Amino acid sequence: MAAEDAAHLYQAFVDQDPASAIQVVERARASGIDQDALFDALYVPAMAMLGGAWASGAIDEIAFTQAAVVAEQVGSFVMPAAAKRDTGVSVIVGTMHRDLHAIGRTIVAATLKEAGYRVNDLGVNVRAAEFLERVEETGARIVIVFAEMIQTARAVSGVRELFLASGLADVIILVSGGPFAADEDLAREVSANGVILGAESALKLVSRAARDRAREGEA
Repeated sequence: MAAEDAAHLYQAFVDQDPASAIQVVERARASGIDQDALFDALYVPAMAMLGGAWASGAIDEIAFTQAAVVAEQVGSFVMPAAAKRDTGVSVIVGTMHRDLHAIGRTIVAATLKEAGYRVNDLGVNVRAAEFLERVEETGARIVIVFAEMIQTARAVSGVRELFLASGLADVIILVSGGPFAADEDLAREVSANGVILGAESALKLVSRAARDRAREGEA
């Protein structure tokens, strides 16, 4: 039943029908799926279908972007009732300027929130200066930049350059997106500290970055 519900949720995304998407979530909840399990059982598979449809050409770029907007609107309905704990660690996430891809960022941000991280989600089309402003506002020292096009992936170097110019060399920049997954040297070229390949990878790298920051503080 969960697989069927995920397929219906995917279709609601593609149809740009948030009301139907919420109805799918409510049906899944009524069928006995616990709120804490909705994200993994329903939302992640539906988002994977959406990403696969775009990658295969089943839907075009415009349809993909519009569907992602609906998916973001529905995201709050599938999140656990409350984070199990508060790590006290702030993480800033955003999709690079001129890039409107949202699926990977949405999944990673929701996963980190569920794990107790304080996630500041800047959305899509984020300029380097906006990353800097949020770092200065929150004191966060972990930033995840998403980019799904080679041009926007290379533009991540501008984020690092701006941080360095502002005396924030200690900020850890993690990157995620197809170009970085395809070319392991690209992350080094833009001076990133690591590449996130999915939700599980995000948890591991952010946890490691937080531990490293804590050790530096103790030293």
